Amino acid sequence: MFEGTGQLELRDLSAPALDVYTRQSLAKAGVRPPGLRGSDVGLQAFGAATGSAVFLHTGWRSGGSWIWSRLRASGRVHGYYEPLHEQAARFSRRDVSSVGPRSWASNHSETAPYFEEFRDLIPPGGRGVALYQRRFAFDDFFRAPDGPVDIELEAYLASLLAGPCAAAKLPVLKFCRSLGRVGWLEQMFPRALHAVVLRDPVAQFMSGQRLLREKRNRYFALAPVLVLARNAHHPAVRQAASTLGVRLPPLFSDDLDYAVETCWRHLRRQDTDEQYRGFLAFWTLCAIFALDSNALVIDLDALRGNAMHRHDIERVLGEHVGERIDLAPRQAQPDFEPATGFAAAHAAASGLVRAHGAHLAEDRLAVILAKLKTPLSDMQVYRDAWPGIAPPAPSSRPPRLAIWADVRMARAMQPLRRLHGAMVWRQK
Repeated sequence: MFEGTGQLELRDLSAPALDVYTRQSLAKAGVRPPGLRGSDVGLQAFGAATGSAVFLHTGWRSGGSWIWSRLRASGRVHGYYEPLHEQAARFSRRDVSSVGPRSWASNHSETAPYFEEFRDLIPPGGRGVALYQRRFAFDDFFRAPDGPVDIELEAYLASLLAGPCAAAKLPVLKFCRSLGRVGWLEQMFPRALHAVVLRDPVAQFMSGQRLLREKRNRYFALAPVLVLARNAHHPAVRQAASTLGVRLPPLFSDDLDYAVETCWRHLRRQDTDEQYRGFLAFWTLCAIFALDSNALVIDLDALRGNAMHRHDIERVLGEHVGERIDLAPRQAQPDFEPATGFAAAHAAASGLVRAHGAHLAEDRLAVILAKLKTPLSDMQVYRDAWPGIAPPAPSSRPPRLAIWADVRMARAMQPLRRLHGAMVWRQK
């Protein structure tokens, strides 16, 4: 697919080195430890009762949470929200009952607390979902379908599918951190229905910008940059950044909290066009990797304007759930007049797709290119539609000085951040 991502050598997994806690947790879930290339765990997890699951692969601000909430509303579904979320390492049983659409600025549809289904997987009086590791969220984000096995990640996801509640219903796992590894997850869990949600990149980007400007929610604007920075060593990321002229902040520590702050400082120094190029690099890579699979494609934009597409998706999902699923769209997003605001970035992204997505099936390649041909709008048009959005003024500080400032911050803040984190969680 990308230069340097050809044949990947698999590790010898004939005797996987799982720790005692992992083996005990797997035993309690009724899952035997994995052997060679992953399918042992994935196939054992489903059980005779269900024989299936749904993996919903989405992007931030792509409408995935809304689709998941429609599925979760069925009494036949056990819905896991963001199983790879970085905070899954810290959740207590009390936390999962308090985090929902009203607890933060997300504009998500009303639903029960997001993580309620994880309650029984968190030890009483303790923290963290069993078997979860924080590296699952952002590290090794882009994986080829034939990539090396990750025993711990597979065992964790298998334990969710084998849980006592999930075994009696249809497990539906909704991800915002899986688009770069859809084909890989298909190999691990071949019995599941894998579905990829795609949305017009301009509308998706502006949705995150709106929450940043109007409600000071920086997460959706920050997450794509964080993913690229944490995976800057990957050949695909390097090529996408070079093609679209994206500068990524160097990370001098593996500490995730430090990476978040470094990426935020970097993002604040960029104007809107620079921010969009970074987002588009992320969006394009995710689209290429996600559609290098057999996953069902859910076009969020077509759900509103194409009745046939909507009915097809409702039928497929309904067949898996066992009852009708209604995906009647929410209120329409603002329409924008065609202009040339991001045209150069889209032209570069289209070139990247044609060069490195040529191996994709013709219809899947066409889907990505069609999204990149969506009529673009000048930023002034966006500001007229959403007055709260105004691009931040770029910093006049030279990039080299900015890099050394980040180095100093890493050295000074990392020990303090660890101490502060320990104190905060002890207090809770």
